[in-house]
Amino acid sequence: MSTIFSAEELHSIVGGKLFKNDWLVSGISIDSRTIQKNDLFIALKAKRDGNDFIVSAIENGAKAAIINKIPKELPKNFPFILVNNSVEALYSIAKYSRKKYKGRVIAITGSVGKTSTKDILTKMLSTFGVTHSSQKSFNNHLGVPLTLANIPKNADFVICEIGMNSKGEIEPLSKLVAPDVAIITNISAAHLASFKNIREIAYEKASICFGLKKNGLLIFSVDNKFYELVINFVKERKLKSVTFGYNENAEISIKNISHFKNKSYGSLLIKNKVFTNFSIGALGSHQLKNCLAALAVILSYDLSLEKALKELKDWVPRDGRGNFLDVNLKYKLKSIRIRVIDESYNSNPTSLNASLEILKSVQFDTKKSSRKIAILGDMLELGVKEKEVHRFKYIFFRYYSLCWFFDERTLFKTTTRKKRIACFKPK
Repeated sequence: MSTIFSAEELHSIVGGKLFKNDWLVSGISIDSRTIQKNDLFIALKAKRDGNDFIVSAIENGAKAAIINKIPKELPKNFPFILVNNSVEALYSIAKYSRKKYKGRVIAITGSVGKTSTKDILTKMLSTFGVTHSSQKSFNNHLGVPLTLANIPKNADFVICEIGMNSKGEIEPLSKLVAPDVAIITNISAAHLASFKNIREIAYEKASICFGLKKNGLLIFSVDNKFYELVINFVKERKLKSVTFGYNENAEISIKNISHFKNKSYGSLLIKNKVFTNFSIGALGSHQLKNCLAALAVILSYDLSLEKALKELKDWVPRDGRGNFLDVNLKYKLKSIRIRVIDESYNSNPTSLNASLEILKSVQFDTKKSSRKIAILGDMLELGVKEKEVHRFKYIFFRYYSLCWFFDERTLFKTTTRKKRIACFKPK
């Protein structure tokens, strides 16, 4: 067991009443379902009261708990710290852990691509040292402090996602993380329900600069119209910056993008000069772009770019973000293979376009004809433009269905194009 906190140390951080002081924990958890053996369980009160799940946490391996009331079901000899506010306790642990940690810290925000960029960067940095990042999309007011609270003592790199749903969320989380490098993956129409326009979203994303350390580095995409807004943040706070994107004016860019056998390929350009070709084990030019942001971190730390690029060859996205699920069925003595592209995590106009690009490029390792079908769900949190954006989605799909399905003649054997499109027409 790799210990990160002792009972006495935690008590000195959060205060409260300590019951039993002879225990050590190897991790911090706020979810009784996914808690690991020898973790500390922090019972938070949100939609449900975490104190009600103390027995479940213990059964799943919790070593001790931080609680704000003593549940009736709590075993007599189970160690705990009783506090007034368990959320404040979590933040106190996170602040203490971040202050104690002296390694390199990267923060990632953006309208899309945060988790994939984090995963790509984690895979690459892991070849250079112990790299700590959240296993899931822990990017909100609870997920960020939880990531910091779990920093291992031997970590060389820490990567934190920072997300938002409304104004004013990113700045305090960025100050909590205090990164030396920050990334803005993208600025686009996501969470418009809480903002007047995309410019307000751009300002919120750029506020990650408020937490950057002195002389810190901001890595941001130039594939939007908010370059001046972001660069003003950089200048005002006297930060360094590196730009990336499809645009050839970016300091790190990509060209010659292609897709073959469900992998993506491109030529890496650094300051408009071709550096090398590279590939990833996934489809999507947007994933190649995410790699550019991660590679900018590698360059900023003066690490081996060649070694990092090798790690990308077999990288695939996590569940819900473009991973493949292959299903084999039998129908009337025939074998049918269905390849599901799982993009179920979330949707907004930018991620939808990327998903349709993957659908266009996906291949089977067989010469048999195949059908391609898009099943489109709702895009949430788009505010007053929700209907307009969904109507555009329908038109967009109609247009691309002509381009992408024209040669898929087997598709026309079972249904007409008119009926297919009607399935996706918004009410």
